[in-house]
Amino acid sequence: MCAKLHLRIPSFQLKIWRWTRSSREENPSESTVHDQARTSGPLSASDFKHQSRVDQLIRENRRVKQIDISIEIGISQERVHHIITNHLGYRKVSARWGPRMLTPQMKLQRVQICRELLAKFDEDGEDFLRQVVTGDESWVHHFDPESKQQSKEYRDKTSPSPKKFKVFSSARKVLLTIFWDSEGVVHTEILEQGNPVNSTKYVNTLEKLKARLRRVRIEKVSITYHDNARPHTSLETRTALDSLGLRTLPHPPYGRDLAPSDFFLFPKLKGNRYETDEDVKNAVLSWCRDKTAVFFADSIQQVVRRWRLCIERDGDYVEK
Repeated sequence: MCAKLHLRIPSFQLKIWRWTRSSREENPSESTVHDQARTSGPLSASDFKHQSRVDQLIRENRRVKQIDISIEIGISQERVHHIITNHLGYRKVSARWGPRMLTPQMKLQRVQICRELLAKFDEDGEDFLRQVVTGDESWVHHFDPESKQQSKEYRDKTSPSPKKFKVFSSARKVLLTIFWDSEGVVHTEILEQGNPVNSTKYVNTLEKLKARLRRVRIEKVSITYHDNARPHTSLETRTALDSLGLRTLPHPPYGRDLAPSDFFLFPKLKGNRYETDEDVKNAVLSWCRDKTAVFFADSIQQVVRRWRLCIERDGDYVEK
């Protein structure tokens, strides 16, 4: 008894065989390779009705998942993704960390101060910016990992994406105090770990700054611009500023995004490794000497743009 031999024919070959057989049975003059007319149009899951429903679900819950939308309205997840990206133009983004949740009063105060500063700039123009001497303090670690911006590198399309592992800053660090203007660095101080800045130390720094300004900015009327840290706003500091003849610009609350040292200068000091405190001091001073006046002038110009952005965003943080 011979067993029947079953052969599995690929589906595409079977379709070709059926099409060839049917074409032989038809009159060649009447056959066509075009689609025949249908009684109804093809169904679509991307029509206006489905787009409106997807848009409604997203507006109700900005964190809704595509799989949940797919189940809710009965279309494939692939169609949901197509509607969201190609028709509605949505993109899912992560929240950014902010220093503090700003209250409506804080936002109003930030807007008012930025308008006041812009009014001074509109009145005096570049002369106003050339008078500004800005300063701040920042910890400089013996090892500080690169920021995301610093670790960017060019890759071609076939290269794998680079990986970046989480690394923490070293415990050893020094405190850098720096004052600078549109022409360059005016005064720097470096304190070893365990020497925090208080009002008395900050007043001493201001006295050194004033003496330095008399030597390197002889004909310049200087206006200090620093943040609202406690040593910068104490009664002792305000009294010293008056006696030294240093005018101070108002600074918005929680305004690290509007302080030139924080958004322009200090991030560029990351991504280095040092062995001793002396290495840190030498590296920072060398870095300051290598920068041209154009480098510092660009930063002072950027703060004007940030004042405008803060007003446009009704006092909210300026991220970039």
